[in-house]
Amino acid sequence: MGLGQSARVRVAALPAEAKRLCGRLSRGGVPAAVDDGESRAEVLIVVNPKDLAPYRGRAGHLLVVGAPGARYFAAGADEVVVPGEPEILFRRVRASLERLDLQARVERLNERVLALEAGLADAAHDVRSPLQAVIGNAELLARDTSLTEVQRDCAAAAARQGLRALQLAERILESARRRQKIALDVSAFDLGKLVESAAEQAQAQARPRGVTLVVSPPARSLELRADSELLMRMLDNLIANAVRVSPRGAQVEVSAWRASPKHIRLLIKDSGEGIPASELPKLVAGLGPGRGLRIAREIAERHGGDLWAESSVGNGTRFFVELPLQPPSTRPRVLLVSDDPRWLREVGRTLKAACDVRAVGLAGAKLGKQRTDFVLVDPSRKSGKRMEALRSEAKGAQVPVIELPSESAAARLARTLAQLTS
Repeated sequence: MGLGQSARVRVAALPAEAKRLCGRLSRGGVPAAVDDGESRAEVLIVVNPKDLAPYRGRAGHLLVVGAPGARYFAAGADEVVVPGEPEILFRRVRASLERLDLQARVERLNERVLALEAGLADAAHDVRSPLQAVIGNAELLARDTSLTEVQRDCAAAAARQGLRALQLAERILESARRRQKIALDVSAFDLGKLVESAAEQAQAQARPRGVTLVVSPPARSLELRADSELLMRMLDNLIANAVRVSPRGAQVEVSAWRASPKHIRLLIKDSGEGIPASELPKLVAGLGPGRGLRIAREIAERHGGDLWAESSVGNGTRFFVELPLQPPSTRPRVLLVSDDPRWLREVGRTLKAACDVRAVGLAGAKLGKQRTDFVLVDPSRKSGKRMEALRSEAKGAQVPVIELPSESAAARLARTLAQLTS
């Protein structure tokens, strides 16, 4: 591998000055090469430039040697060093490389942490159904009069410990969701099949308690676009609560129907003692002792829906969930345009936490029929007939076209968008 390929720093200056500066940096342990006018660089040093535009799109960190600094900062420089200060320049370059290395390490650690959290959350999700079955059977044994008192006490203790494990699994799932702050994983599915699947899953808890689940799916096939995993979790919590408060021999009803042209409604009705009017608002708001309702409400609200309840003492409780057929999207939709796969990959990776990103090359640079909130263009690929056509199309659709000066600018943009849409 040649020096130009391995260099992390490139220098754009007059040939003699560029070679001299590269030599100083290399002797100081910083691999440097003369800028070839095309390659990207982690750190690009430009000496007394007249125009920063040719360099901005190729630099991870753009460092200018020149004065006055204000003019260069306004043109897109990340740092400016006055001429004749080689020691300051060297320290700035080393600091920039160390910062880039640290950012790369943090990113790798974050990826590992996310992978571990995802694995833990998957395990917590998978153990819920077996735990519900264990709890139900342990509670059944705790009421079995054919067993000795010691045996019944042991079964009751097993049920309590199983419930603690189930609550821990729920906390792990909720914590993972809160930390990730990811968008809804929206897909199309049949609402009736989802409701039937949730009721079937709850049978492991209902049968040992002697509670019958009655399911009433929509009369016709009804397609819903939502995060099916989250809705299943919401139904798990609501049905589990209903089963828990219903006496032996009672029924729990689970229904779904189309409430309006754009909304569906779910009903979970229990046969419990009911909730006093003074306690109902607090409980439905998620301020009660249980976590299930709070989780269910958050899931409904994330889909642009609502959860409420109707209850009276002695007559059980009916929980309603209303959801749109398709959840509203608050995430900006961004079109990235470049023929540089690395630029598309790195900028897209930076923005995807806060935006829905679509990346295309110059040949496919058009808005089309998809909603687009703004277009980000690689500054080094900003000219040509295709780009002019895209700019014209975007102007007609009132969509901003922005030349993104650097990957660091993409990170700042992503943080801003994340704050606005969280």
